[in-house]
Amino acid sequence: MKTRILLLIAALLTSQFELHAQKAGTITIDKLRQLPAGASDIKGYLGGKMDMCMQNGIMNRAYSLYVKPFEHRNDDPNKWQGEFWGKWFTSAALAHHYQPSNIHRKIIDDATAAMIRTQDHAGKLSSYDKDFGDWDIWGRKYAILGLVAHFDETGNKASLEAAARSVDNLIAILGPGKRKITETGLSLLEALSSSSVLEPVVLVYRRTGEKRYLDFAKYMVKLWSEPNAYTQTGMRLVENGLAGTDPMLISSPKGYEQMSCYEGLCELFRATGDSTYLKAVIRFANAVRKKEIMVVGSGSSGELWCDGAMRQTEMLEQTMETCVTATWIKLCHQLLRLTGDPIWVDEMEISIYNALLGAMTSDGSWWAYFSPLTGERVPSHMQVPSCQTSCCVANGPRALMTIPSWAVMTDEEGAVINVYETGTWNIPLKNGRQVTLKQATSYPEENKINLTVTSPGDQKIRLRLRVPSWSRTFNLTINGIPVQGKISRGYLAVDRIWKDGDRVEISLDLRGRVIKAPGNPNQMAIMRGPIVLALDSRIANADDRNLWLLHEGYQWKHDKAWNIDYALLKPVSSFPDQMYIELKRVPSPTGIHMAFEVPFLHRPTHFVKHEKTMLTMCDYASAGNKYETSNAFRVWLPQPLYMRTAYPDEAWRSLYQREDKRPGIPLLPTGSK
Repeated sequence: MKTRILLLIAALLTSQFELHAQKAGTITIDKLRQLPAGASDIKGYLGGKMDMCMQNGIMNRAYSLYVKPFEHRNDDPNKWQGEFWGKWFTSAALAHHYQPSNIHRKIIDDATAAMIRTQDHAGKLSSYDKDFGDWDIWGRKYAILGLVAHFDETGNKASLEAAARSVDNLIAILGPGKRKITETGLSLLEALSSSSVLEPVVLVYRRTGEKRYLDFAKYMVKLWSEPNAYTQTGMRLVENGLAGTDPMLISSPKGYEQMSCYEGLCELFRATGDSTYLKAVIRFANAVRKKEIMVVGSGSSGELWCDGAMRQTEMLEQTMETCVTATWIKLCHQLLRLTGDPIWVDEMEISIYNALLGAMTSDGSWWAYFSPLTGERVPSHMQVPSCQTSCCVANGPRALMTIPSWAVMTDEEGAVINVYETGTWNIPLKNGRQVTLKQATSYPEENKINLTVTSPGDQKIRLRLRVPSWSRTFNLTINGIPVQGKISRGYLAVDRIWKDGDRVEISLDLRGRVIKAPGNPNQMAIMRGPIVLALDSRIANADDRNLWLLHEGYQWKHDKAWNIDYALLKPVSSFPDQMYIELKRVPSPTGIHMAFEVPFLHRPTHFVKHEKTMLTMCDYASAGNKYETSNAFRVWLPQPLYMRTAYPDEAWRSLYQREDKRPGIPLLPTGSK
């Protein structure tokens, strides 16, 4: 009964928003849509990570610290305290949507009321006393995003009114004939941070139907194409997106802020239906995939795009900012909703299991600022002591809490399964009835997924099951009977009348895969499903050997005259981009999620005494998770790998060169007081 009531309330809130949008002619229906509040209950590995993040992180934060900069308007020109409330709140709203409860509701209600009280009579909602501080508009963006999220979760009109008044204030200072938004914020970012306010402006338009907000959004995008005081060419985000321009060459190469602007274009497409905006985002995102995203699903060096796909085997400084990871996941989520293309699920899955969870501490209370592919885990420094947080600590949870929004979705014909994880999903149908899907699996540890359909009566729906791009096989049975289906656009669709208790079993291909580095074929990494493996100094200690991965690129030969077996390497140039390697699952040491024995070849001489040896590797997210200098790890394996130098010393200095000492995980105040 409680679940049905929550689903009804969520449906009423959704229909209220859509009624506003349809009245103004602003709605472009997504191809895939998220489930109502409380409809998902995710268990297993991902569910446990989200629970820890909510309990020890999101809902345990002293959010009153994030309100104070708005109360006092005490941000100096180079400060960015205004971003923290909105970042934290949007993750809290996602947490409430996933697990609605009186406790969660009180937290988001109290936090919203506290923020609204800081708004002045002119509608200004800012952490700056004077307009146009370096991060002024950026902070306002996050405040508006938080207010809109509160309205979407609760239907509280006061939150939407406060958001609308804040946008009105922006129009008053940045509208036509006023200061150009493309000439605000840090000049070295060429106004990317300020311009990303496009997203909440369009969201306010879609919820109010007030045309002035759409006009302002279009005006801002028009300014992107015009020369300004910061750049003679203009930002040209739409034009360069359409052209598939290298992300490093688009405006300022600050990855996080750049992607945030393209998130705004996604919303503008929903508001206008102008396919130019969607095409620009898709081509931009594909350029990011090709040029910048590293093997674990993130990118950047020093927070900037860096040609990362080609350079990821190097010891880059300050690799993979968690804000970049989070925003890449959020952009992929947008594109999944708009296109229905599961390629964006593939991207999010790799990012979540590797880069994102690798950046979160084991208890979910804190995050890393940067995540190297070789070196050691280092917790984020206390970037803004007065707020007791950093940009990445505030941003990581936003990406993690998107999982319930895309794990299982709906389309016009039924349900779409994107994530394989133990849990229960209640799917509302067009006829007003409901079907429940229950998954039982230890994926990605094992390759079997069992799904049970629970229904009050026979239901004719289409169930679409995602076929991961890395899985060469996808075997399906229903009630024990093999089913052959056509895989289309990354999904296998099953149309049938589902009966209560119908059982679906899926089997995926979880063989180990050896991946060649795009920039260096002699550097290799290992993936198993979406999981990237890493050497960890706790379980693969340094020794004096030089080792080669023993994969399909080797041929074992026997010489009768000498009566010896030896391994002959095929030409590296003939290797496919992906080869298979035999992995053996072994019990996981303390603190490690998954561990595997991986075969290596030791060849101390040219032909004789070649021997197979096994090293234990673990999942990337577990590698180095002691957050100590003594706990080093590496992903890319040069061929040969000299074990004596496998782990660099004091690698934390490549992440925090200006610090006198290594940052530690801080003791934090908790609760709202």
